[in-house]
Amino acid sequence: MDFKISNFEHYISLPGLNVDEILKTYGTSLADMKNAMKNEVFVHHRINQGFQMDLAKQLEALLKIHFRTGGAHLYMNGYSPTMRETPDVEVGREGCKKRIFIEIEFRPNEHKDIVKFLIGHKKQSLKLGILIVAINRKAINKGYYTMPEYKKCIQTIRELQSDCPILVLGIDGRWIPS
Repeated sequence: MDFKISNFEHYISLPGLNVDEILKTYGTSLADMKNAMKNEVFVHHRINQGFQMDLAKQLEALLKIHFRTGGAHLYMNGYSPTMRETPDVEVGREGCKKRIFIEIEFRPNEHKDIVKFLIGHKKQSLKLGILIVAINRKAINKGYYTMPEYKKCIQTIRELQSDCPILVLGIDGRWIPS
C-alpha cells in the first residue's frame, strides 16, 4: 500500500504574518508546497519499521527538490554557529542571512524543534520555521501513540507567546493500493 496526502491544515504563529510573501522570496507559495505534497505518492519501503520513517525521508527529499526548482539554495548551516543542529531542510537565498528551517516531525521531538526555531530566531538566522506534523497520527501509523499531532503543536506554540515566525503544517491522507 502507498500513501497519498489528501488534507492540510495550517497555523501561523503571528497574526498578520504573510507566509506567502516570505515563501515567494524563496520561489514558492504555501499552495505550491501543498500541491507538491498532494501530487506525490509516498511508498512504504521498510517493512519492519513504521511508515512515518519513510514518509519523513520522502517529504524531505520532495521539499528539497521543490525549493531548488523555485530557485532557492539548500544549506546545512543550522540554527546557530555554536549548535550542531541542522533542520531537515534549510532553504536560503544568496546574500541573505535568514533562512527557512523545515522540520518534519513524526517522532515525539516537536518541542525540541520549536526550541530550535526559537534559537534560530534569537540568533537572527531564521526567516520562517515550518513544522510539518500529522493532523491525525492514526492516518499515518495507528500503532504509534507518541507521534505529535497538529492541535497539540499549535497549543504549545500559543502557550509560548513568542514573536518567532512559525508555520505549522498539518498533513493527513489515505492509503491507496500500490
